[in-house]
Amino acid sequence: MLPYQTLFYISASIILVLTIVLVIFILRNRFLNRKFSEAIKSILSGINSIKNINSDNSGNQSTNIRDLKVKPYIFDVEEVINLFKDIIKIIKQNSYLIDMIIDNTQQGIMIIDRERKILKINNSLLNLFYLNRGDVLNSKTIIALNNEKLENQISRSFKELVSQENDIVFFEEEEKHLEVETIPVIFSPYSSVEDIKKNEDITVLILIFFRNVTPEVEFSKLRSQFVDNISHEMRTPLTSIGGYLETILSDDSINQEKIKDYLSKSLKEVERLNLLIKDILDLSNIEYRRNVLFEKEYNLIDIIKDTIESLSFLANQNNLKIDFKFNSNPINYQTDGELFRQMVRNIIENSIFYAGDGVKLDIDIREENSKILLTFKDNGIGINKDELPYIFQRFYRGRNPGSSKQIGSGLGLSIVKHIVDLHKGKISVSSIPYRETRFSIVLLKE
Repeated sequence: MLPYQTLFYISASIILVLTIVLVIFILRNRFLNRKFSEAIKSILSGINSIKNINSDNSGNQSTNIRDLKVKPYIFDVEEVINLFKDIIKIIKQNSYLIDMIIDNTQQGIMIIDRERKILKINNSLLNLFYLNRGDVLNSKTIIALNNEKLENQISRSFKELVSQENDIVFFEEEEKHLEVETIPVIFSPYSSVEDIKKNEDITVLILIFFRNVTPEVEFSKLRSQFVDNISHEMRTPLTSIGGYLETILSDDSINQEKIKDYLSKSLKEVERLNLLIKDILDLSNIEYRRNVLFEKEYNLIDIIKDTIESLSFLANQNNLKIDFKFNSNPINYQTDGELFRQMVRNIIENSIFYAGDGVKLDIDIREENSKILLTFKDNGIGINKDELPYIFQRFYRGRNPGSSKQIGSGLGLSIVKHIVDLHKGKISVSSIPYRETRFSIVLLKE
């Protein structure tokens, strides 16, 4: 037999658990429906059964908890409303449980009253807007978030007592795109919507969910820009090729020397298209392998030496001298050999095509504690200060007037940046025109 006190604690625990379930249910539904009514009747029936258990003179309960049977319960509206008030009281007394649940939710959550005062706000929303909880609690939403579209949405939810959902842009230091849903929570189970609208004494709260879709919006913009850029970059050589061929076919008097010149130029445009397509495929492949794991070790010195050797003819042709400095000891690193080679190749080609004539490129690699430091430094034309923030962007090509060899796709350094990111490394660039342009890469050895 179970002691009466033990039974009391068990019943209290059951009621608390059911209360939390009811709270979640209330937040998802504006009015009491049939399932909620049945849940309340079940609770009341269980409570009545526990109350009806008699104790014997010794204080021991005469009925085992497992033998309890819930008696049929006659539904009483007033009793349900009283229980509802008790539930609200319990929620207020145990609000820390609700706070704990809300604060551990990744989605931004806010609860406000009819006066639009912020009653609760979770950590995700505070972090999203760089707010302090003490500053915003009990303040109005217009003060905390200052967004007219949000205020209009809240007004509609209070007025119509139905959920509203919109995409809202918040402007602060950075543009934030959020999906915002406002859900009325009504603490009056049997009042009609019209009664609630007329009677301001009935408690109505608004539960607001904020979902940050800024990365998705930015990705969509980048994808659109990428397609536009590809179209533009391909259209230029195709237009040139079409123009040269059309001239050859339409002009019967054109001489063989001119035809050869036009075909030569067309061939260069074909090479440019081929390079562009290759770089686009490379970039797509790198992005597809965003979560790749590098499990094989390579000696980076050997990879860099092989890459320099493969580009020696092109470097000599463009009067570029390459000096590779390294310690005699191997520098082993887990990577993908082809990806690392492509990264080194693209940076060297950037000097070949953009640095100018008679340039020296110094490449240096060394280990420092648990880091690998790789630098590429040339004394060429350099990069203007206002262009530095954009050189890793797709299709960006520097506007250096001193170089006439700008035949790249505009994707080379973007590919470099993606490969460095894939290795969870960092790359930076600095430049003093006609003195020094330095690319610095830092890789962590795990």
